[in-house]
Amino acid sequence: MNQINEVIASIGLQKKSEDAILLVTFGSTHTGPHRTFASLRDTFMRAFPQSDLFMSFTSKICMKRWAEKSGEVYHAPDVWLKALGHVGYKRIVVQSLHVIPGLEYSSLTERYIPDFLKEFPEVTVCLGRPLLWDDADRDAVGDALLDIFSECLDRGEALVLMGHGNHTAAYPEANKRYYSLNRYLQTRNPKIVIGTVDYESMLFDYVSDYLDEHLEPGSVINLAPLMSVAGDHAQNDLAGVAEPDEADENQSWMVQLLRKGYRIDREDNCHLLGLADYEPIRQIWIEHMRRAERVNL
Repeated sequence: MNQINEVIASIGLQKKSEDAILLVTFGSTHTGPHRTFASLRDTFMRAFPQSDLFMSFTSKICMKRWAEKSGEVYHAPDVWLKALGHVGYKRIVVQSLHVIPGLEYSSLTERYIPDFLKEFPEVTVCLGRPLLWDDADRDAVGDALLDIFSECLDRGEALVLMGHGNHTAAYPEANKRYYSLNRYLQTRNPKIVIGTVDYESMLFDYVSDYLDEHLEPGSVINLAPLMSVAGDHAQNDLAGVAEPDEADENQSWMVQLLRKGYRIDREDNCHLLGLADYEPIRQIWIEHMRRAERVNL
């Protein structure tokens, strides 16, 4: 309880409405994603002006390192939920800003929200789904990506998208959403491929083999993160510069593809923006929140 009181006092939490929105994201220690977070908050505030809005990180490492770096303090969802319950909100909408229902999302459904409802059963809690929840989301995200990258695709260039991927027992099919989006995009343009950094079936070798099969030697490749924000994975694993003392397999995707003879200009072909930087993608999360129903746990 002392921690909750400290949180309430430190942020000057003042309830202006009966309804609260809690945006939940993994977090980041990079400056660019925090500009993205600010833009996201603005988008949700415009869409839901009658609700008070807050943002939470699920990554303790990101919370700790960002506070050390900037002095700005974020809190985990359980801390925020308890704080919102204690100041008297009647209805809380928790909106996931994750891409798939992986481990971070399941922490909401399996732990944070059920524990909160045990303590505050009188509060209505609604949960907005992650970006790639169903086939309609896949099509909407796919169409948005095709439009976002239409200029380079129209030039006949290739596009590699890097997702994260993770395993969770609660949603064992979560990673398959990458396959589904991949197939959808490739029916429209075979020079697109999705890979991941943590889903074994779609790692860099999967991407490399696909490109070798579908591209001419020396083709131009564009790289972009398929993640909410362009954080550490985008800056280093996707588009990091060559590390002289590292083996080829430990280099970034950009370096490995360059060494295979493909053409990638880091300034022109590395699109280091997160999905949440694009308005059409943000609107899919907005729509998920509009459709949110009471959590049944």
